[in-house]
Amino acid sequence: MPYDEVVYFCAGINHQAWVLEFRRGREDLYPLIWEAIERPEIVSQEPVRIEMMRHLGYFVTESSGHASEYVSYFRKSAQMVNEDLVPRFKSERDAWFDFGRTGGYLRHCISRFAEAQKEYQELLEGVRDLPTARTHEYGSYIIEAMETNRRATRGCMRINGNVPNEGLIDNLPRGCCVEVPCLVDGNGIQPTAVGHLPTQLAALNRSCVNVQELTVEAALMGDVEAVYRAVMMDPLTAAVCTLPQIRSMVDELLQAQAQWLPQFQVP
Repeated sequence: MPYDEVVYFCAGINHQAWVLEFRRGREDLYPLIWEAIERPEIVSQEPVRIEMMRHLGYFVTESSGHASEYVSYFRKSAQMVNEDLVPRFKSERDAWFDFGRTGGYLRHCISRFAEAQKEYQELLEGVRDLPTARTHEYGSYIIEAMETNRRATRGCMRINGNVPNEGLIDNLPRGCCVEVPCLVDGNGIQPTAVGHLPTQLAALNRSCVNVQELTVEAALMGDVEAVYRAVMMDPLTAAVCTLPQIRSMVDELLQAQAQWLPQFQVP
């Protein structure tokens, strides 16, 4: 389907927004998605997102490599990850996060950090110039649209932005950060009111919003107990760890990062 002919409507929260509508003109393309996800070569490209769609009825925006980390269903044990989840990833493009293996994304970040250090050193030595070409990230396009009041080169007059939920999604908590369509021009970023998400989608979003709310409370108040409770509410952590294990893990993490988090004093 040519990208320029597609009309889509997405809303939810960051990394867990939902494709609520997918059309070409007035033609609903969702039936074609339902047909496509029966093809093994398609399933192998997005195994987690497709399984979530089969059970929840809508396609989620975040890629399968990350989507499995925000829910409790796919990573309950090392055996489940290695013997059930990993074999589902068959696309070579998934090699960068080691096909969903635990620690795959961390290993990628460590590798990229080493590359970035080398690139920085080459900049200092004059071996390479600071890059100036725009990438696919559209922060600069948003600034252009706001400052010039013109449609940005990449078409950023309409984006999906992360904004406070001030009556935008009715069945998510007021004030939480939601991801909704936004108009961007000289008036700034103007979010679209979505109304109600399908109940099952809002319910899954709220499981992540609970973690975010407690994390903010912990940060603002320097409350260690709120840190424990935030991690307790994380869907994947709760699927894997007991309450004593969670408390012990948080203690270990806070001790390891004490120099950056002085407001949290572990007893």
